[in-house]
Amino acid sequence: MRHRRWLAAAALALAAALVAILLATRAGRAPAPPSPANAGAPAATRPDRPAPPSRLPIWLPPPAGERAPDTAPASFEGRVVSTADGGPVPGADLTFARGGAAASVRTDPDGAFRFVPPADGRWLLAAVTASGFLPFAPEWGHSPVQLDARAGQHVRGIEIHLAPARPLTGRVVDGDGAPVAGAEIRLAGAAAEAALVPIADRFTSDARGEFRFAAPEGATLVARKDGFAPGRADVDWAAVLNGRVTITLGPARRPAGAPAPIAGRVVAKGGGPLAGALVIAAPEAPFGGDGEPAAQAVTGADGRFALPELDPGAYRITARAEGRAPASARRVRPGAQDVLLELGDGARLRGCVRDAATGAPVAPFTVVVLARQGPLRLVPQRSRSVVDPAGCYALDDLAPGPATIVISAPGYAPSPELAVELPAAGGEAVADAALETGGRIDGRVRDEQSGAPLPGARVTVEGALSGAASTFPLLAEGTSDADGRFTLAGLPARISLFVAAAGHHARVVGVDVPRGGAGAVDVALRPTAAGEEPRVDLAGIGAVLAARDDALAVAQAIPGSGAAEVGLARGDLILGVDGRPVTELGFSGAVDAIRGAEGTSVVLTIRRGDQTFDVAVPRRLVRG
Repeated sequence: MRHRRWLAAAALALAAALVAILLATRAGRAPAPPSPANAGAPAATRPDRPAPPSRLPIWLPPPAGERAPDTAPASFEGRVVSTADGGPVPGADLTFARGGAAASVRTDPDGAFRFVPPADGRWLLAAVTASGFLPFAPEWGHSPVQLDARAGQHVRGIEIHLAPARPLTGRVVDGDGAPVAGAEIRLAGAAAEAALVPIADRFTSDARGEFRFAAPEGATLVARKDGFAPGRADVDWAAVLNGRVTITLGPARRPAGAPAPIAGRVVAKGGGPLAGALVIAAPEAPFGGDGEPAAQAVTGADGRFALPELDPGAYRITARAEGRAPASARRVRPGAQDVLLELGDGARLRGCVRDAATGAPVAPFTVVVLARQGPLRLVPQRSRSVVDPAGCYALDDLAPGPATIVISAPGYAPSPELAVELPAAGGEAVADAALETGGRIDGRVRDEQSGAPLPGARVTVEGALSGAASTFPLLAEGTSDADGRFTLAGLPARISLFVAAAGHHARVVGVDVPRGGAGAVDVALRPTAAGEEPRVDLAGIGAVLAARDDALAVAQAIPGSGAAEVGLARGDLILGVDGRPVTELGFSGAVDAIRGAEGTSVVLTIRRGDQTFDVAVPRRLVRG
């Protein structure tokens, strides 16, 4: 899993002011507060316009026949909230950018902001920073969040999320668990949303082998010390909840090599150098996938780029630019200085997003583009969060070929997977979506042994969607209150909840969500013993599955599980779940359908060799 981490309006003549803002931020000083014209009261306290409908995070003026046309400048209003508890983030600085123009606004004590762009057109959410929170600050010009401003159009109810910069303790140990002092630690995977406002990424372990740091979930720590093999550890859910992570160094072996930079050039296909292209290095992962981005850079006027020192290994180097299809170089080793990436014209995708019940436009929303590399294999290609009063979007920097589109918006269930064929240059694909109001779950988290409520437990909806801006979460998430209670809304009919609390093993629970209503769920978490590392318990058939062509392949049946009881074995192929083909359900949908409440069963259609048969598999609680 991954969870998350990651606006300046003035005329072109104020571009220099942006430089001052960014330099002040880098030096630890906050930008100046916004002018009164942009500070504005929260939407709910302004009597001059009607409140937005409760299900739509957008307000548009009534038709001209009911009142005079609105000629006021466009405006965007909302709040910045903490991902930890949904509470307001006062004093957050939001920087918006359009070309060379930039402006910033600051949230009030209620976390509210009002941004009035000085010019119509497309603006990017360039940065959001606040004391005590991890920044959202992607490379300049490459923010995945856009706002489309038109005179007379006003968007209210925008909710921007920031993750707290929780202090974490890292510890470096040897194979026997003894502390290792003087180890050099590097943090990787944080640059995607901390490019303009970097966070600390270099540390040294003390006499107890410890160091202090803050990092987004999903980042990776790499430790090195002479006489040992390097060690790695992910900043995962357990590290964030428990506030600690351990890196184990291996025994000394033949040196794998020293970290080294990678350099090269990005050019237009059939043309010259491309300035301002974003270049990302990600470690090659098994089965053709990529790990978390390890480094990134933007090309200069000559199209050249230089990625900072990377640890030994093989990397995929990818470049993307507006209006261009992305290009990659595979298995590039640190030290390479002549990587050439040629970008052709990008495929175009457009569409509009509507409320299924009213037909009204929806904003904001997020479009996720997944390259379809097989019936069940979807690889994230692009995502864009859009705040457009018309509820429409257009992307022109995609790779041609088969793709799947998923559209998500606050308060709505994600759209069904929309299959499209992204055309070569000159054509366009269309993916419109009518979003249904999502269901709701009211739940409670408690200790399995004592029954006591667990406050501060993290509750998130599992899913395969990834790569979107952390400021606009794609899937519902929440935190339990003092009574251990939580509420999640905007849910599809069937979900898997991931529930975790400090000092406890996490648990994955399959839940059926009533359409248009509210369901209830009670989650009991097993406490960890002294010194025990937290693991994940889940209710299901107890099988490890992987996508293979048009089926889910069983990689392992866990001993004592329902899958093992009915004789499922490595190499069996699951073709259907309760009568529905897995190709229709999709990988995530099929996994959600296989999971379910403990004590129930699911009927799987199995192909084994040249035989196909159905088998009812009992679901049980599988301890991690």
